[in-house]
Amino acid sequence: MLERTAGCLESGSLRRLLPSSKKSLKSRRTLHSSFWHHGAGDLELSPLWAALVRVAEPVDQQNEVLQKPSTSHSTTLLDFLCPAGTINFLQQYSGWGVDRQEGKWGRRGLGKLGYRQYTSSAKDTTSTERISQERVIREEESADLKTLYERFGLAKSYDYEEAWRQYMLLDAIDQHLLRKPLIQYLSNSDRVVDAERVTELFDMLREVNRDSKTYQYTIRAHLKLRNLADAMELQKTAFETLRTPAGTAELLAHFVQNASWVRAFSFWTEFQQRKKEAFFEGFFEGYDIFELAVTLPNLGDQAIELAEYVSRRIRNTPPDSTEDNSELIQFASMVVRKTLNTREAFNPSKFSTLLEFLRLWKVDWPVVYEEAIATLLSLNQPKMAVKCYRQARLGRGANLRPRTLHQVLEVLCYHHSILGMRQVLDDFFKHWVHPTTWAYKLCMREFASQGDATTTHALFEQFLNNKKQMPNGGPHNSTSRLLLDSADEIAPLLHVHAKRGEVRQVATIFNQIETVYQMQPTILCWNILLDAYGKVHDTSSAYECFERILESPNLCPDDYTFGTMMGICAHRGDLERVIELYMLAEQLKVPKSAAMLDSLVAAYISEGNLQQAERVCEDGVQINLKGSRTRMWNYLLVAYALRRDLKNVNRVLQRMAEANINYDEYTYSALMQSLCMVKQPNKAYDILKEVMVEAGVKATSFHYAIIMGGFLATGEARKVFAVQRRMERRNVRGTSSSSLMAFKATVAEDERLLNEGAEEEILKRAKQMFQNVVASADPQDVSQGPRTGHGRQPLDVAQLSPFYSYIMFVLGQHEDFETVHKLYEEFKRTIPESRRHRSPIPILTALMSARLQERNFEGVEECWSLLLAQAVEEGRTRPLPANVMKNALPKPEENRKSSDGLLSQPHEDGQLSINVAPDPEKIIPAHHLDLAMALAIYLRSLVIQHKVREMTETVKQVLSLGFSLNNHTWNKYVQYLSRKQQYHLAFKVCEEKLMPGWTGWAMIRWTLPVRNRLPIELRRARQWPTHLRPLYYTMLYLARNYIELQDEAAESPASENALSDLERDCPMTVDAIKTMPRTDDEEERHILRGRT
Repeated sequence: MLERTAGCLESGSLRRLLPSSKKSLKSRRTLHSSFWHHGAGDLELSPLWAALVRVAEPVDQQNEVLQKPSTSHSTTLLDFLCPAGTINFLQQYSGWGVDRQEGKWGRRGLGKLGYRQYTSSAKDTTSTERISQERVIREEESADLKTLYERFGLAKSYDYEEAWRQYMLLDAIDQHLLRKPLIQYLSNSDRVVDAERVTELFDMLREVNRDSKTYQYTIRAHLKLRNLADAMELQKTAFETLRTPAGTAELLAHFVQNASWVRAFSFWTEFQQRKKEAFFEGFFEGYDIFELAVTLPNLGDQAIELAEYVSRRIRNTPPDSTEDNSELIQFASMVVRKTLNTREAFNPSKFSTLLEFLRLWKVDWPVVYEEAIATLLSLNQPKMAVKCYRQARLGRGANLRPRTLHQVLEVLCYHHSILGMRQVLDDFFKHWVHPTTWAYKLCMREFASQGDATTTHALFEQFLNNKKQMPNGGPHNSTSRLLLDSADEIAPLLHVHAKRGEVRQVATIFNQIETVYQMQPTILCWNILLDAYGKVHDTSSAYECFERILESPNLCPDDYTFGTMMGICAHRGDLERVIELYMLAEQLKVPKSAAMLDSLVAAYISEGNLQQAERVCEDGVQINLKGSRTRMWNYLLVAYALRRDLKNVNRVLQRMAEANINYDEYTYSALMQSLCMVKQPNKAYDILKEVMVEAGVKATSFHYAIIMGGFLATGEARKVFAVQRRMERRNVRGTSSSSLMAFKATVAEDERLLNEGAEEEILKRAKQMFQNVVASADPQDVSQGPRTGHGRQPLDVAQLSPFYSYIMFVLGQHEDFETVHKLYEEFKRTIPESRRHRSPIPILTALMSARLQERNFEGVEECWSLLLAQAVEEGRTRPLPANVMKNALPKPEENRKSSDGLLSQPHEDGQLSINVAPDPEKIIPAHHLDLAMALAIYLRSLVIQHKVREMTETVKQVLSLGFSLNNHTWNKYVQYLSRKQQYHLAFKVCEEKLMPGWTGWAMIRWTLPVRNRLPIELRRARQWPTHLRPLYYTMLYLARNYIELQDEAAESPASENALSDLERDCPMTVDAIKTMPRTDDEEERHILRGRT
């Protein structure tokens, strides 16, 4: 030790301290590095040389060198006098030896070639013996590295300078033992100096110690040093000596990176030949020559460049040439396929380009498309996957395997692509005799959800026939007993008719489950039957069905059962029943679902309690729910949109983003609806044309119908037709909602042009368009999601009811009474026979309006009687069956609680509304205004007949039943009382009902030195039908009464007393009349002078 120390102090004695090498160092930089770290730091070097050294090193390494303290002879003494562990301990605090860099090789894109941290194993799935050998090799390499770490005291996998320094301090024997582990350790470095060290260490190894991994690491090092010839020679040597493809992947990656296509092809051809020669030896088994090429960051660009090179060679080959390009195409196609299947190399445009090259080379076999589709789906690129599938159908890749067809079919079903589903089914029949059971079930389920009854039944018949042809059909082929595995396989037939509102067909098929198929209906079948009753508003049958489910020992109601029942009650606006069902689900330990909370939110909104509805939405974010939470938030958005509350719409949207609630197509429709409600349909249209496109949300006919309704509300009928044409150009199938808006726009446009043509001709056009709409009506349309313009109509009458009611009203206003009566009879023939004795309220209202125009007062009276009975039937509360009620209600002391807090918040009156014994005649708040429009028509009829007493009694009757009058009806009622000289009652009703909402005269308010515009909240509230306030014409009629009383008071004490009573009992009304500004327009003169 002392001799080595003394030698170190001597000038120029460093060489004697280092181990001898069989080969001289290859660069001055390596020599200088040794000097720097072994006490030669005080040698004088030119500034230019120092700068060159710094440039050659990575930036991180330069920074670390700058931070290191200067070395001296004293530090060299410590290297020899102190153990290695002591130096390592000191270096942890001094910053020595830290050298983790990314060299320029890595920056040029091949940095990953060196990232093999400890071991490398070739892929092999066939040879157990080979796997065992590789496992032994990996264990040995891991043990060698562990020894290296322990011997050198290394704590990091990138402390290359410290490892080299420690190695240089060892004697020859120890260096020999650690040479191979050090090569493996340094192979992870991207620095040039470490690559030089690897080659130097490899040269020191004996021939017998050079194994496959060592060759691989050394070839990698040569490539880092740009020594391609040495790398190729070494690879050849490895094959000749070890019969192993060591370094082959590295060399091919190098050729691909540098676009050396001739060399790459030649190298690949040679590899294929060697692989054939060594086939029985097993050394090439499982080896992937493209293993490193697919990790190149610019793989896509290089693959396209290769494809263009190959295509040029093919084009430039003379027709009479004997040159065979088949192997070149095979090589290029393998590179292209590897690129297509590499996720990191994905680029949409490059992907399509590479696929097109394969098609041009006529090598686009089915396996190519199968791999491409699998890659695209793993990258969440469903549209490109479908496009790739359709390209396969046009070329040589049409015969795809069922697994791939299943993947494509699942995507198409998710996006409701009818054409795509039919194409996949055709491929099954064409190439695989018939679809698989899984494909049949998925397609039947999707076609059923779209209401396509014909296709669903056809697929089910094919499904049964295929079951009969199966080997296990056996002697039971004549019956359906063992053909089906479960009654759930019949569920699509139930579902498709439930979606179409065909409850009779649903009940028939449900009964056939036992009679024909000899199976017991599952809970899924019962749930669909329950849903079918709910869609046609058959609440009694739904209750009976629900009660049978609860009583059956073989059925267990699930969250779908309770979600469906709660949805039925929520659609009616029956909050009490919704709460009772929710509490029953808690008692039965049914897991909560998003559908159950959706119903709670909808029920609270129906009662106008938006605060509680929002609390339920917030609670839904915190608890674990099955299903998506988006729908309940969409309900809240629509509720604020209908109230023209853009501020809260925006707030709820932001809250959804904060709570990670995903937007869906109905979120955007709610936003568009809010803009249409404030008469900004153009901005809503921009959302459809731009925002939804950028968000990747497909516009449906429902979105177009909302925009069309917005333009219709602003009187821009021509824009409605422009929206309709856009929908047609984009192949969006129209529904009854969009057709209704277009129909209304056509009628409005024709009425605007009334003066330009004969009235009979205009009505003829309206009738013709109506007949076209009715003739083209498809029951499938009514099953397509939400609808606008249909109200709360049952599904089996909702499709045509708005068309008939509107055209009947229009024709009635134009006094075409004969056609109105014909249309009414025709409508009754279009609806189910069970409903013909009670037509929908909108139809009866339109008929009553036409009869009033006809002065058919008996017909008006008949319509009113039917309307009153129908409204009471639809609006009254329906208690749950007694057997359900006994389990649904909590104990008295728990009557105000709920386990999860969803029902614990009070209503506006401070209490939770749970009525144990509800009034059977109570009208649900959601139905309070069902008679408002019809009542206004009926009151006008009574006024014309001078039946004032009947008019007041009718209003009392309607209010006593639980119905309400909207602002229009109250004003009409006051006007009618005023016209019939019922002064005191008219003033009293106005004072009690209308004047609390009075905000003063706008003309006077504008002259005051204050803000003359009403608050935005009040302006929004005035648009709501239940916001009561006196209208201008109502005040004119009352003013006429007041003037008449003043004139009579001069001569009649009774009139004077009546005037005093009015001023005493109705001060707000009288004050408004006294301060009313005069406009002296024609309407005002006519009313005040008693002409109307």
